[in-house]
Amino acid sequence: MTKKRFAFIAYAAVTIIAILCLFPKYSYNDPDTFWHIELGQYMIEHGSVLHHAIHTFYGDQLPYVPHEIGFQIVIATIYKIFGWTGAYALTAISLFLLVLGLYRMACVSRKEMGMEQRHSALFLLVLAVTACVYYYYFAMRPQMMSAFLIVWFFVYLREFRMAPKTGYSVLLVLLSLAVANIHTGVWLVVAVFTGMAVIEAWLEKKIDKRRALTFALVLLSGLANVGGLKSIFFIFVVTRNNFNMRIDEWQPIGFAQWVNFPRMLLLLAFVSILPFVLHRKPFRFMLMLGIVYLGVSNYKQNLFMWLFLPYFAATIVDIIPHSDKLRTQWSTRAISVCLAIGLSVNLAIAAFFPPPVDRKAYPVEEMNYILQQQSDTGRPRVLAPYGASGYVMFRGGDILCDGRQDPFITSESKGVFGWTAFERSMNGFSEYLPEIVAYDRPDYVVTRNNSSYKHFDDWVSRFGDPVFKGEYGNVFLTKGMTNSKP
Repeated sequence: MTKKRFAFIAYAAVTIIAILCLFPKYSYNDPDTFWHIELGQYMIEHGSVLHHAIHTFYGDQLPYVPHEIGFQIVIATIYKIFGWTGAYALTAISLFLLVLGLYRMACVSRKEMGMEQRHSALFLLVLAVTACVYYYYFAMRPQMMSAFLIVWFFVYLREFRMAPKTGYSVLLVLLSLAVANIHTGVWLVVAVFTGMAVIEAWLEKKIDKRRALTFALVLLSGLANVGGLKSIFFIFVVTRNNFNMRIDEWQPIGFAQWVNFPRMLLLLAFVSILPFVLHRKPFRFMLMLGIVYLGVSNYKQNLFMWLFLPYFAATIVDIIPHSDKLRTQWSTRAISVCLAIGLSVNLAIAAFFPPPVDRKAYPVEEMNYILQQQSDTGRPRVLAPYGASGYVMFRGGDILCDGRQDPFITSESKGVFGWTAFERSMNGFSEYLPEIVAYDRPDYVVTRNNSSYKHFDDWVSRFGDPVFKGEYGNVFLTKGMTNSKP
């Protein structure tokens, strides 16, 4: 067997094994998935875009800025037809396109610097990055689609810089439009990349009519979303009054924690290679500043450092000892086939052994009980903890706050204690619960099993004994109570 043949077989085996190790069950059970599907189903059934919250204690009166409509409609459609297996299929497709995009990005980086595009270590780097991205971020949420869209936009942006062809122009505009309608909140990244490209072209004195028109259309296409400028600048809504800091993913990264060890290695690796990968190029310098800022800001935006590590690292892999001696015919077609094999096996596993909804993380049994008590077709008013409310809405309940910040941080949602619906949902399962129940008048209250004994005893004294106890927690009947005290 020749060395090239052996290397090809080894790469194929490593690729398939790596993909098989991305176990499907870890992409399930994210709290946001449930309300994304419910919002998507509502829009499909009513044939309109949502500009207000649904299934809440406030009826349809809370304004909502649509900023993830494309993802919600896509995942709701697939879920309606294929169930959770279809939802994982969307995950697999997104992963497939992301891997190919990351590899192409690494090759383009070397192409820019006049290097041989393919290198034996590139795809191994991409696989390592993919594994971390999957386990940290691929949880049936919009970023799994926007990630590959942004990566491919960046790839074509760099290709366009080297060869300003019409095909690249069209792809850039279409990808910008896709990001703006699938995950509008991150479209600003597309705008910033485009701005960097404009500055680069100006410095290189390469701004011509085609480039100017392409850059203008890319930026204008971002406005072609259902929420307009409000959706694009949505980030300034969720960060108002620092409400976003109550959400774990917006917290500063605890690099010293063992679960963040890969993130710490990422940061150290990224900083270590910077002196050798900027190549005195203004665009790379600007990109580096943006990626470092995003990468250390919080858990949510750390994703971008993972995504763009291959771009920077691609031009330094030649220093790996003896790597130049390993040659293989590792083409994009071969990569695609191996990815398809691994992901198909995972899809089959997800189809025949679908992961159940975690009964300890979500009130599965509790909602079964509540829905069984319904004598009509109406939706019960259920007050549940913040992280479980999206699931409650998904199952058929009306809720105080469905697991988002918007539109539940608006002045329209303020109630007892002057708290918004978001604050009542976050703070309510404490000594404040009786007052919140008296104000919001839910039919049922669902509390967690890990609530303190002091709080639980107080709730029993106010609401009576729980009418049901499940793996998640307790169900209190509060329907008809005009006062929280018995």
